[in-house]
Amino acid sequence: MPTFSRNIIISIVLAIAAAVALLAYTAQVRSNANSGANAITVIVATHQVQAGTTVDDARSKGYLALQTVRQSDLADGAVTSFAAVSGQVVTQNLYNGDQLTVNRVGAPKTQTAAYKVTGNFRAVRVPLDPNSGLLNDLRVNDHVDVMTSYRKNDKIWTYLAVPNALVLEVDPPANDGGLGNSNHEGSVMLSVTEQQSLFIANALANSSGSQSSSNIWLALVGASGATYQPITVPALPGPFPNHGLPAK
Repeated sequence: MPTFSRNIIISIVLAIAAAVALLAYTAQVRSNANSGANAITVIVATHQVQAGTTVDDARSKGYLALQTVRQSDLADGAVTSFAAVSGQVVTQNLYNGDQLTVNRVGAPKTQTAAYKVTGNFRAVRVPLDPNSGLLNDLRVNDHVDVMTSYRKNDKIWTYLAVPNALVLEVDPPANDGGLGNSNHEGSVMLSVTEQQSLFIANALANSSGSQSSSNIWLALVGASGATYQPITVPALPGPFPNHGLPAK
């Protein structure tokens, strides 16, 4: 084949190859552009999330994260921003890969107490007066020590029955209309273990005249840095001058 003809053929082949490559590149760019235009960022579960878990807590643990999905895979009502659901709780169990949707979150007040405890913990409501129960001082998510007292003959034994219990709800006494009646009781709902709930139930069953304020007291735990030392259970009253307390 003459050199001139061969060069023409090679040029034509190269031109065709270049055109094909250009068309392929253009199609890829167009596809990427379309894909980017249809991509949506949503909140997706990366781990199982139990109903009752706050969105903020699940996010801090890495159980919920922002991910990009195709428009065709977008769930109805998918949540696209953590700011939109901050402070809310998950109302239905989520599993790995599930998108968080508006019908799976709600305000904490819409949740029953059953969603506030998990595992071996139980929610227990303790009737208390404003003083022994700190009803005018406690707030939800505070922690308290629960002290119970039991009478044995002429002595009363006091125990730290539940250390560091989480406060779930605070129900102050109803307004007495300014009559100054200090006998009105309110209540506190606490998160305690199954065994600790038995201690509280026993103390309530042994209360004087159904008044739990006579043998159940709460002590507010510091917001941070609280410590516990070994406790010697005192029997009160005891011999003077220490009244049953260890001598200093």
